[in-house]
Amino acid sequence: MRIPLVIFLLALFTIPAFAMGAVPPVTTEETIVPSLVFVREYGFPGNGDGQLYQPQDVYVSVMGDISTGLGNLFVCDTGNNRIERFDDDGSFSYQFGRFGTDRGRFNSPVGIAVDFNYYVYVVDQENSRVQKLDVRGNPVAAWGSYGNGSGQFINPRGIALDTFGNIYVADTGNDRIQKLDSSGFPLKSFGGFGRGMGFFDGPQDVAVDRDKNIYVADTNNNMVQKLDEMGRPLLSFGSTGDQDGQFMKPCGIAVDDRFVYVSDTGNNRIQIFSRQGKFLATYGKKGVAPGDLNNPVGISAGRTGELYVADTGNHRIQKFKVVISR
Repeated sequence: MRIPLVIFLLALFTIPAFAMGAVPPVTTEETIVPSLVFVREYGFPGNGDGQLYQPQDVYVSVMGDISTGLGNLFVCDTGNNRIERFDDDGSFSYQFGRFGTDRGRFNSPVGIAVDFNYYVYVVDQENSRVQKLDVRGNPVAAWGSYGNGSGQFINPRGIALDTFGNIYVADTGNDRIQKLDSSGFPLKSFGGFGRGMGFFDGPQDVAVDRDKNIYVADTNNNMVQKLDEMGRPLLSFGSTGDQDGQFMKPCGIAVDDRFVYVSDTGNNRIQIFSRQGKFLATYGKKGVAPGDLNNPVGISAGRTGELYVADTGNHRIQKFKVVISR
């Protein structure tokens, strides 16, 4: 039987290459390897202008240009019970707050965030509240009291904002995350003491990505949990230890469009993961030299690949550049 020429040619050109002896193509996921490069440090020990004592959080705005000659870096100068603001070159701009219980005063400020309208939100830990201030430190509102009811806090620490202006607070002593609207009205809480996904043990920080996913530094469980916007668990990563991907009391967390950054406080290092929880890189060791870390806590990711770390035990803020290789 003779095969028509058209059919023969069609069959010839549709035979897969590997059927004729060639190796089939292999599809692999692109490997991205981030690393951190030290840029500069801000502050030095003391209580004067531009000096710091046990700073526990740092924030650089990713929601708008708030530099305007006033500095775009906000620091919780925890031991001095104040907020300090620095220019990007490291020079001191101004400060606000002092010890007290009145609005505009603090007793151990440990968490900070800034919204689209340049309002500053400070977790005033020992006063069991969140304070809202304008960009110069004038008090606007305050929410919270000591307790375990809705909108109450015990030993609150980290804070984050989503793109709608909602506020997320790591209510550490109550082993939960609380979500409030921009006026401080409680919307939802999730968590509770426990070891499994969706439960926490002393969570000390929280971050929210552009897709409204929530990342929690579940400190005493030595892991990170990722939840959807309703607080339903999606995944978790980490375990106790000092190997890659393990943690010892992780106290700070930040997220950008690509990566999750974790302050692995007890191991004196920063670890970088994909947003799906895959370990990618680690940086740091205990010390006092530029780039070294001593009990790092708060962490903030900038819009153009910068990372700022509250190097608490060294009484300074360190700035790094995230460098990506393939």
